[in-house]
Amino acid sequence: MRLRIDGRDVSLDLSAGSTFGAVLAEAGRKVASEGRVVSRIVADGREISTRFEREMADRPVAGIDGIEISTTTPDALFREALDGAVDLSLAIRRDVVTILSSLRAGDLAAAGPRYATCIESLGTFFQLAGAVFNAIGTGVFPLAVRPGSARELPSPPSATAGILQRLLRTQKENDWNAVADILEREILPNIDGWSVFFKALNEIGAE
Repeated sequence: MRLRIDGRDVSLDLSAGSTFGAVLAEAGRKVASEGRVVSRIVADGREISTRFEREMADRPVAGIDGIEISTTTPDALFREALDGAVDLSLAIRRDVVTILSSLRAGDLAAAGPRYATCIESLGTFFQLAGAVFNAIGTGVFPLAVRPGSARELPSPPSATAGILQRLLRTQKENDWNAVADILEREILPNIDGWSVFFKALNEIGAE
């Protein structure tokens, strides 16, 4: 197997039966020792998502021809995550407002397809939001208050996972009036709260 990091061939001290997960873990430690973070993984020409990475973790690397890893700085990754989160929150908000309009009008046929897509986007958004917040808490993304600024980091919205679970449970019960209520009274305020939180992070700045 050939391993390349940022276009350079890299040799790792791994056993003959090493797994894909072991290779990524060792590569991650090497990248971290240089003050960088992994931003993209490609195995045999296929980009590996976080979910697929977990699924491949126990796969022997003997069956993989090549792994390409791209890295970036924590600051650049942080900015990319923030920008992506803000853009996604605005897109979700627009979808929720449109879905609400259809549900309140009793037009389930119009609301259904967009609602299904919105649920997937909400799951992605809440995972991203949680990851960003946890990375700040653990120091992966250290924040630096700009000179002369007295601003402090605000608290992110709470009960995010619980809201999504209630929404899915209500959907399974086919209670679309209750779904609309949760979207309007809980999802929208929660999304707006996360959007304010991410915008505050942008204003505070990152090292």
